[in-house]
Amino acid sequence: MVFSSFLIRRYRVAACSWAALFAAAAYAQPVPKLNSISKEWVQRGGTFEIALSGENFAAATNILISGERGVSGEWIATPPTPVPIESSASGISSIVPDDGKSRRIKLAVASDAPLGVREIRFGGPNGVSNPINVNVGYLPEIEETADNNSLEHAQLVSLPAIISGHVSASAQSDYFRFKASPGNPIVFDVMAARIGSPLDSSVAVLDKGGKELARNEDAKGLDSVLTFNAPAEGEYIFTIRDFRYQGAGDYRYRITAGSLPYVEHVFPFGGQRGRDATITLNGPNIDASSKLTLHLDPAAKLGQDEIRVSTAKGLSSPFLFDISDLPDFNESEPNTALDQADLVTLPVAINGRLQAENDYDAFKFHGNKDDTFIFDVIASRYGSKLDALLTLTDDRGNVLQRNDDSAGEDARIEYKFPESADYILIIEDLLHRGGDSYSYRITARRPQPNFVVRCISDTPRIRRHGRFPVRCEVTRMTGFGGVVRVEFSDLPAGIYSEPLLLTPSSPAGGMILLTCSADAPLGTFPLKLIATGEINGKMVTRGVEINEGDRRVKAGYLTVLPEAPFAVDATTLAAFIEQEQTAPVDAIVERRHGFAGEIKITVEGFSAGREPATRSFDFQPITVKGNEVSGIINLRTKLDSEIGTRAAIVRAEATVDGSTVVEYSTSFALATKELPFVLRTSLTKLAVTALPPGSQSAASEAAFTSKVERRAGFNGEVVIAVEGIPAGVTVMADKIPASGGEAPIKLVATDKAAIGKDVALTVTGTGVFNDRTYRQKAPPVTLTVNAPEAVEMKTAEVKTEVKTADAKLAKP
Repeated sequence: MVFSSFLIRRYRVAACSWAALFAAAAYAQPVPKLNSISKEWVQRGGTFEIALSGENFAAATNILISGERGVSGEWIATPPTPVPIESSASGISSIVPDDGKSRRIKLAVASDAPLGVREIRFGGPNGVSNPINVNVGYLPEIEETADNNSLEHAQLVSLPAIISGHVSASAQSDYFRFKASPGNPIVFDVMAARIGSPLDSSVAVLDKGGKELARNEDAKGLDSVLTFNAPAEGEYIFTIRDFRYQGAGDYRYRITAGSLPYVEHVFPFGGQRGRDATITLNGPNIDASSKLTLHLDPAAKLGQDEIRVSTAKGLSSPFLFDISDLPDFNESEPNTALDQADLVTLPVAINGRLQAENDYDAFKFHGNKDDTFIFDVIASRYGSKLDALLTLTDDRGNVLQRNDDSAGEDARIEYKFPESADYILIIEDLLHRGGDSYSYRITARRPQPNFVVRCISDTPRIRRHGRFPVRCEVTRMTGFGGVVRVEFSDLPAGIYSEPLLLTPSSPAGGMILLTCSADAPLGTFPLKLIATGEINGKMVTRGVEINEGDRRVKAGYLTVLPEAPFAVDATTLAAFIEQEQTAPVDAIVERRHGFAGEIKITVEGFSAGREPATRSFDFQPITVKGNEVSGIINLRTKLDSEIGTRAAIVRAEATVDGSTVVEYSTSFALATKELPFVLRTSLTKLAVTALPPGSQSAASEAAFTSKVERRAGFNGEVVIAVEGIPAGVTVMADKIPASGGEAPIKLVATDKAAIGKDVALTVTGTGVFNDRTYRQKAPPVTLTVNAPEAVEMKTAEVKTEVKTADAKLAKP
């Protein structure tokens, strides 16, 4: 069933205007695309020339930088390349036209710019490019030279610095010369596997003669960390290779090298906000900073924070710190027996360390009946060597639950207490190790319902007097079952939208439709959305994550474009379609500025995920010719379609001045209804032999089964019939009883049946549901009728063989 409203529109006569001319120019300008950047890291306090390659740079007019403050960019003018020519007259020259595939920019990085990633985009009149990352560091950046693959050609580097390079071939080693002196340990921290490189690093320090003085592998996963104490002042050689002697262009590495403070381990791993936390740092070049008091503001952001300590020798390597609202408890030895367990009160954050081999720590607490708690170990994720094994027991030591490696090597237990009683939590190393670097933090808290909303489009483009759909998706966590309201924030004047409501019973995503007025300001604007939901009786509003597909980005941008020369709308207000049924969707086109081009019309939306509408519907897009202003798309619902009522839109696409222009309709309700049953058969191919009546052979018979898949609460009987039965073949088909699942079907062929020809049979089922009769078909069944001679000949051959055998046995 389809509801339509017929719209009467006045079509504007084409007029040559400056607005139309400006729009035509804009159509021809594609969106810039960034492919690569010449320098991925820059040092704060410096200015850098960076080359970027990509496509459509001729349309780029501005540089957009997202992330923390302190980084700005400007274009570097590139003079045209002259082409030498000879001419009889003066004043004639030639240049190579700009191919729009490369640009140089100047990045200025403030001396106090926060460390971390920035995103660079190019913007233009027709939209904003994809992002490409540049990282802000605090040390000079050194690139390896191409000929540093031997001891004799070791590259001289001045430390401290960041050394970047590639092990670009099998069995290759890279060599670097550096100066060192006694009492100033130099740390080489290799980042390879941690940044996605396949390199399994193996590093060493050699003297100038090539004698190995120190070596390391696998200090942090597959990454190496080597601390070198020079025996005497002088030059030394650092070398890096793949442990397996492999190499290729993507075997890249970044080495932080120098006599810098390096945090090997920290204790404790976290603290409660609103209180001071005293932590101990251990590692090379850490002296006066080994004890540090952190003031955690009551409004400090909860969760993981990355901290660096500034010392006389420079900025330390980063370490992670957990900020929570849970009260802290520091373990107290001895607690290595059930009767010595530390007494704690939930909820709590427990800080501890396994002091020696075979050590384990036990904590006793009271749990209330039906109360659920999550016990989460923070250890390996924060640099601890601990491979945690977590065990929950009753007060007599009977194991209730045990876990290892829930998040990497960190353990996690979620448990609902069956009764009010005392319980014991035990933590130990899976390999029974211990020592100063085997620290842990256990947070014990009730499950906290939560949600995260993501916007899947980071650079939507909307035209004046047009619309654009933006998809948002919600992830519900720890039992959150509330409604989430998603809406745009701080939209520019003339841009409007209705909020999206995501209910627990609705799909995990939906569409917000932006609408643009005819006089909205042109240009690019920040894209911001907020999501609101109720958690534990309080309304919570948080920002929506902006994604480029599945990749989270730091910012999104909305571009407002000139008006399109056409518009589209759906005159269908709602369509309700049962599975395997068809309904029309009526679309109407408004042509502007004399546009007479063809317009391709299709349907988008409805799917619960990101699949196209063809996931649930069979249909063909239509083309509205230049002299037409409307069209109809016929949607046929698939048998396995998604079920429910969701928003759909009509999409219109046309080529204008060589560029693709897309417009969208208002949304309409599209609802699918599930069939009460689906019919199938146990076999799709059958064979019978045409034998005379009374034959004792079973070859004339074929048996198979009709099967019903019941849906939507249907429990009635299904009457089975077989269509297409040829002459000379009889059929016996039982009905499928109420609440039953299948019934037999039997075919019998006589000598009257036509042989040697395949026949297509159709098995149908008829049932009544909600006072309506439904008739469904199973997939076709192919019947083959064979001639009886082949069987008789075979029988004669067997009889002959038997007689021959008998005759042989009868000979004396």
